[in-house]
Amino acid sequence: MSSDAYTSSEGLALSNVRWLDTHFEACRPEYEDMLRAVGIRRGWRVLDAGCGGGTHLPLLAGLVGEKGRVDAVDLAAENVDAVGGHPDLQDTPCPVSVRVGSLMALPYSDDNFDAVWCANTTQYFDDEGLLAALAELRRVARPGGTVAVKDVDVQMARFYPADSLLVVRLSEVSLLDRTDAQARGSVRGRELRRWLERAGLEGVWQRTTLIERWAPLKPAEREFFGSWMAYLARVAEERGVPEEDLAAWRALRDPEAPDHLVNHPEFYACEGQVIAVGRVPAGDET
Repeated sequence: MSSDAYTSSEGLALSNVRWLDTHFEACRPEYEDMLRAVGIRRGWRVLDAGCGGGTHLPLLAGLVGEKGRVDAVDLAAENVDAVGGHPDLQDTPCPVSVRVGSLMALPYSDDNFDAVWCANTTQYFDDEGLLAALAELRRVARPGGTVAVKDVDVQMARFYPADSLLVVRLSEVSLLDRTDAQARGSVRGRELRRWLERAGLEGVWQRTTLIERWAPLKPAEREFFGSWMAYLARVAEERGVPEEDLAAWRALRDPEAPDHLVNHPEFYACEGQVIAVGRVPAGDET
């Protein structure tokens, strides 16, 4: 498996349907709790900005109910195509519409939505791009409407019994490449509240969730963490981490190996996800 095994047609790592679906299933209870915490109400029109293969759409449709509406947009055409075949979207209580589009120029008019949900997408932008994307999310939400952004903070990740600082050192090496926006974006999660405030949103609150899994793993958990470690191992190879770390990463390249870490009886893994939620100022004119 190469480091681009889960890259979409748009060249964004860890953004195709296979990866996104696996990640969602491994973390479903926590991810759904984070979405419910946004406060989306029945009858609302909601946008899922950066919907991937549509894993959040069934819950969004359930939250808004039959009098609501859900729209979704994703940059990768194959992800949008996958939404049409999502088994949980064949009988939703409200209309669900999806199209290809960019967060940098959302294909919707101003003040169009009661709430905008954006999950694990802002990590792909540099700081300037993030502010531009947040301005777009704010533009399409109505005055008084909600903007909710969820993303990772990769420096909270840990795999046990591997070295507890293995992921931290890899992220530090990656950050040395100033051209790698995703490396910066992947450690920006716990700063999201401040970024939403800079974008002019009001009443911003933030919550961090540590998602933990222990051996024995469920099949979806095993697939996700095994694949994630294999991906990071390839990144470590490309980044040229110190030799002692490289040896540890090379041992994680093949999740099907009997002696892989996911098969260890004391295996533990965690990831940190952050949600920041703000309100468009009343009387806002975009």
